[in-house]
Amino acid sequence: MTLLKPKSNISVTDFFQPDISANDLLADELNEEVFKVEKSYGTTEVKHWWFDGIRMAWSRHQYNNHYYFEKENPLDVVNLEFNLQGAYIINQRGKEYRVKGRKHNIVYSPGFKNTFQNGELVAESFAIQFRPEVFLRMIEDGNDILNRFAENMLKGAPVVLAHNSLILSPDLNIAIHDLLNCRYTGGLRKMYLLSKSLEILVLQAEAFDQAEKNDDVYCKRKEDKERLLEARDFLIANVEQPPGLSEIAKHVGMNEYKLKRGFKEMFQTTAFGFLSEYRLELALKLLLDTQKSISEIAFQLGYSSPQHFSAAFKKKFGVPPREAKK
Repeated sequence: MTLLKPKSNISVTDFFQPDISANDLLADELNEEVFKVEKSYGTTEVKHWWFDGIRMAWSRHQYNNHYYFEKENPLDVVNLEFNLQGAYIINQRGKEYRVKGRKHNIVYSPGFKNTFQNGELVAESFAIQFRPEVFLRMIEDGNDILNRFAENMLKGAPVVLAHNSLILSPDLNIAIHDLLNCRYTGGLRKMYLLSKSLEILVLQAEAFDQAEKNDDVYCKRKEDKERLLEARDFLIANVEQPPGLSEIAKHVGMNEYKLKRGFKEMFQTTAFGFLSEYRLELALKLLLDTQKSISEIAFQLGYSSPQHFSAAFKKKFGVPPREAKK
């Protein structure tokens, strides 16, 4: 799949960004903000936390149309970037970057100003930002790929960990989900958020290290990788009635053997392992954000029975659905 150009050429000047300064990040105490704003382009929801030179931020945008936005961030920070949903075309300093959903990377920029276009009407993202000195202290004993990143950082120019962003792994999805749904309070809340931010950094570093070492065997061509992304999206679109492997292969124009092996190579799990993880993540979201019963969610997501759903949910999250819903 390719990212489509926006259908309209609408320029918007009031794109919402939380106002936070470099000095704010130095606060010792944990600070939190959660809000929802209505703008001319649509609706934006934001949750963010900051303390000790670290900021974690989640946002969800519901756009009314396809727009061009001007975006500026004066902060000198390292960004662990996770595009959870949606697609963008970013133009920065004359270079165009295409960002697709469910991908991640690490970027350093001593402030930036760019133009971006939303390729879809719904976008969801998550980021962890470190002040440079905090990041360098945390990766002091890291792996080679982080050490090279740090060396380039110290030269003062923008740095991207890898030219190609990676697909979000199930482990990263779970860690991000756990951070966003932290239920601790007081000092324990701050400790938990710090530990999760470090876990996510480690998982990213390991993912990029493995990607650098492992050459693709089954899907070397760009066209094959695009077909695998289409297969993943086809699974997500049909989560309530999952298609069989042969149906997926026919839909994306790839033989079953290559689909099976290539999917495992790209996503570090089987097609139905991915579907199982995705269904449970979606189930948790429905439990937390809707009034639907456990039985309704189980049948909506294609489980054979509420008991089967409850067993799978507890295996993944450590608690039964009824406790998660409290």
